[in-house]
Order: sequence, then structure tokens, then C-alpha cells
Amino acid sequence: MKPHRTLPLALLTGLLLSACGGGGTPDGTKPTISLDATLNLASRTVALKADAKDDVGVTKVTFYRGTAVIKEDTEAPYDATATLASGDSGPVTFRAVATDAAGNTAEATDTVNVPTGTGSIQGTVVDQNIGAPVAGSTVTLFQNGTELGSVTTGADGSFTVPGLAAGTYDLKARKAGMAGSDVYGLVVGANATSVKLVQRPAFETSATTDPAKLILTRADGTTPLAGATFTNGVDFRIRSAEDSNHVGPVRIVYAQLGRTPGSAVVTASATANNWNFSPKQDEPRKVDSGAVTLPNDASPNFIAGFGSAAGETVYLEVLAVDYNYNYARYIVPIKLINTNGAAANTVEAPTLATATAFTLKQEGSWTTPYQAPGSQAGTPVADAAPNGSGVFVEVRWCYTNTAGAAKPFAFDIERSEDGTTFTKVGTVGGGANADCSATNQAARPFNFRDTSAALTVGKTFTYRVIARGANAAASNTTKTTPLAQFTPQFVAPADETTGVSLTPTLVWSGNQIAIGADGAGYNLRLRDLYSLSGYNLPGASANALIRVEEGTGDAGNKVPAGQALVFLSSGAVLTKPASAGLVLTDTAGVYAAAKPNFAPVDTAAHTVSLPLNLLTGASLQPLRPYKWELYSGFAYKYAPTEGGRVSAYSVYTWPDSTVAPIFQTRPVNINWDFITAAQ
Repeated sequence: MKPHRTLPLALLTGLLLSACGGGGTPDGTKPTISLDATLNLASRTVALKADAKDDVGVTKVTFYRGTAVIKEDTEAPYDATATLASGDSGPVTFRAVATDAAGNTAEATDTVNVPTGTGSIQGTVVDQNIGAPVAGSTVTLFQNGTELGSVTTGADGSFTVPGLAAGTYDLKARKAGMAGSDVYGLVVGANATSVKLVQRPAFETSATTDPAKLILTRADGTTPLAGATFTNGVDFRIRSAEDSNHVGPVRIVYAQLGRTPGSAVVTASATANNWNFSPKQDEPRKVDSGAVTLPNDASPNFIAGFGSAAGETVYLEVLAVDYNYNYARYIVPIKLINTNGAAANTVEAPTLATATAFTLKQEGSWTTPYQAPGSQAGTPVADAAPNGSGVFVEVRWCYTNTAGAAKPFAFDIERSEDGTTFTKVGTVGGGANADCSATNQAARPFNFRDTSAALTVGKTFTYRVIARGANAAASNTTKTTPLAQFTPQFVAPADETTGVSLTPTLVWSGNQIAIGADGAGYNLRLRDLYSLSGYNLPGASANALIRVEEGTGDAGNKVPAGQALVFLSSGAVLTKPASAGLVLTDTAGVYAAAKPNFAPVDTAAHTVSLPLNLLTGASLQPLRPYKWELYSGFAYKYAPTEGGRVSAYSVYTWPDSTVAPIFQTRPVNINWDFITAAQ
């Protein structure tokens, strides 16, 4: 309801004179009016806002579609909402008429372009820091430079744009306090198209949220890049437009090929390459890559697996991140002729394909996006998380036939949400390697990272790998279900406590059951802050672990529900207890018939109690300050139908990217201080 208002004396007098004659000069001045019509694509409604003024006073604004009245508004601000009919498409024009007390009128019109078709965009906007959803972001849709309307992301960061005709569209996401994120060249077909936009918190909230505006050409600087044909390589030049309104300097520019629009990602695959460029930091308003021709020595596999002898439409994806973390992403269709002889090879099926989901508590170094804090090198490093992703799936496989005539031209990675219908999500170059670990999935030589917006916690996804040459051969299928974020907590000794026992019991909690996991692994550090000596429990390596499994039954960890298992493990592969001697607690007697309970688990509170001297056999020093910390902490899920391998991880903290099974560095940890009692 609009607030009650009192009319100013001058306006009231003018109204009376105009209405009653009053002997004054007749009011012959027309009002002025402008109209803004904004289409909400999700609800198919149009918000109409009119700005009307008059030298005496506006008495009403009437909103029309054609001759039909939508609303008559007598008080500013003048607005109305129109609901589109199911058959509306193309340009729809609205009209607003302002009327003053003397009957003078003025009108304004505005038009919205209503898309129509069977296609749609299913999108997600995530905060790059942890891949968390960005709610309340306004995503505006454009086609050929014309604004079509906007939608607002929900609490889960998702948005849907229905009823789109097949074609190419642009998206712009904006929210107060957040950097801007633009996608140019999103291809929409007859069905749903998925897209993920990264919208990071702005470095400076008062600065512009416009990402860098780029000009993409061939290396000569003039020939358009989109639609160009290339043979056995790709050349380009990337420059900032003269009117680019970005916050300089641009931190990094990135490019990679994808066989489907938007499928280019940081794969970390030995048979795929991306190209990275850090513009000159002393010319903040300028981006110029110069002439680039790929593949080259730094990116020898840039086109590996892409193109064909007859020519194939592929997509060059270019990403630019400016100093305010504004993102500009361009998806450019090109035709690539690739005469690589491997395309004529007869290939066989890849083997031992496994899909493993990773849920990360914190982003990797690529998403910063620096090589190291303060560095401008801009090159992704080994522990880089996929761009803007809190959840990704790593697919690994083997191809052991090293005969030259059997080497694949490419590996296509396909994903299914129902286990039956598969969709291509990525491509890497083909290859062969006689080495193939039957027990360590992380050591298999070929891999691809899926960072699609479709990945959802708690939902099962099925993958397969297609070797492609003159023929195509599919691997085994493999499944994974991403876990929710895992957040362990310390309980005792509490932070900043004194008088702690010289043989304390360390108590921590981690509700693995709540996130769908079958177990959790921990490595604890305890340090004497005087001498810096202390203990790593159970060992110095990140994969020396105290493993805790609350019962999830035959479909999970094989421990009966309500029972608990605590044991020690180490090494690159998470296996069950190697011997009964490593078992600390086994209330069901599954692995230790004596049913030990040395490290009790409260399955209601999800706490673990570990007497320190159980592992050290020693006491702490009296009246000393100590620190205990979580050096490693993660949850995991088994895949009983795939040999009991671990198919999903949720990583809270992991200190070393070179240590399997988790090739990520997550430097989050928990540090609590306490002081021991007297002797």
C-alpha cells in the first residue's frame, strides 16, 4: 500500500483554479512522461514503471497494452505489473498515459521482446570462494545486443529461463557487493542448456562491476574469430575494447577448446592443455595478447582430440578476470580441421574407468586466480580446483594398448543422470599407457574433471569414457554421488582451557552420517609451544589417518547401523583395516573379534574420544601450553558395487597436494590451545 500524502498548497491551489475556472490562466501545458518495461523471464510478467511530471500536478497515470487498461495509478511512484499470455512472443509494446487536472495528457511507450521456443537455460550462480550459491543475483538475458529480460537467483543460486528459441544468447549477473559476471555466446538448443556463472565478492565494492570487454580476432588482428576455419592449429589475438569499463589491471586471460559450448575446463589432464596470459600490470586499461598460435611448446595438446579431417565445429572459450574479480567469458564457435592420423585408428574400450566426486571446503589456487599469493604468473598449479567449483567429479581410466595403430585420437567423457541417457561433457586428447593400477584409481594415467552446473550434492551420476578413432568404443560405466560439505569440530580439551590432564583424551566430532558418507579420516597434531616438540597422530604423512566409520550397513561400510569402527591406516589408497592390530574400536566385531572399544564413538552425538597415551604411550609436560590442530580431515563414501572403492570425498582440510588419495591442498584447519595441570 502506498503511503498517504498531503498535497502542497501550491499544487492544491492549482488544482482548484484549473477545476473551477477561478479566473486564472487556463492550464495548457502537457505533462511529461517516460516508461520503462522490464520482462521477468521466469514468471513471464512485465514490470511497468512510469516517471511522470507536470508543472501543476499529475492526477493519474494509466497503463495500457493496446487499448486494454492494465492499471490506473493516482499516486507516485507510478507502476503496474502486466502478465503475458501463453501465446505472447516477439515484441510486445506497452503504453503509459499521464493526465493532469486540466485534462492535458502525454504518453510514452516501451517494448519488451518475449522469447519463445522449447529451449531453456538452467543456470547456477556460485560464489567462487567456496562454490556456495549466490542468492538474489539479477541475471539479465540478451540476444544480438537486445535485452530480453531478467530473472533472480533463488536461495540455492539457481535460475531458469524458459521458452527460448534455438540460438545464441548472452547473460549478465549483477548483485550489490558482488563482482559482475558475463557470459557471451551461450548456445541454446531445443532442450535445456546448463550454465554456471562465477560471481565472486567484489575486491572493491564501490568500483565498477563491468567485466572486461574483449575483441577476439584471428592473429592478424582484423579477421573475425567466430566462424573461422582452422587447420591443425588455432591462431587468435585477444584485445580489450577502447570502451572497456573494467577495473584494471586484468589479472588473467584463459583459453581452451570444448566440443560442446561451455565445456572447456581446467582438466589437469596430461592430454589436454589450456592457454594462459597475464596482461601487463603497468598498463591497467589494456589487454593485448599479441598474435597467438596454438599448439606451441607450452601448450602442445591444445587441439588434441578436437576437429576432424572434414572439419568439426568446436568452441574456443576465453575467460578474463579483472582486478575487481569481474568475470567475462566468451564462447566462440570455430571450425577445426585436424588431419591427425590417429583419427583413422581402430580403437578398443578404455578400462577401469572410475568417477570420484570431490566437495571442497575452500577454493583452489586457480580460482584465486594466482599461482601463489602476490604472484601475477597466472598459471594454474597442481592443486588447482576447477574454476568456481565447490563440487567436481574427476574421471580416471586406463588405455593400455600402446600399438601405434590402436592409439585413440580422443577420449570423450559422457555423463548420465538416469544411468541410461548419456550426454557428452568433455573431451581430452587420446593416448595409451601400459601402466594401469588395478588398486589405486588415483594413479590411472588419463583423467578429466567435470565441473558442470548440473552436479548436485546427494544425486548419483553415471559416467563412461569413449575412445574415438575410426570407430568408437565405450568403457565400463562408473557412478558417484557428491557429498555435502564436511565440517568436523573439536570438543575437548577446549580452546584456551587450563588445568588439562597430562594424559588427556582428545574429543572431536564429525557427523559423517548427515552428509551421506561412510567414514571420515583424521590426522591430528599436538605441539608443545615451549619446545615445539610433540606428536602427529597417527603419523607425519597427511595420509596416516585415524579412520572413523559409523555403521551404514551392507550398502555402505559393512558396519551394522548403530555400531562403530575406529582404526589406523596409511598409504595412497583407503582400504579396510590391514590387520586386527590396527583396530582401536570395533563394537560389532567385524574386523576384531574381541570387540575392542579403546576409542569410543558416541553414535548419537557423533563424537570420537581418543586417549592420547593410547597412541603415544607418554604423558604431557606439566604446566605447559600446548596446541592441538586438525592436520587432515575429510569424509568419504564407498562404492560397494565397484569393488568397495572410495567414490566420493568431502574435504575439510588436506595439507599436501602431492599426497594421495587427495591431490588438493586445503589449508583450512582447527587450532586450539590449552595449558596442562601441575604434576
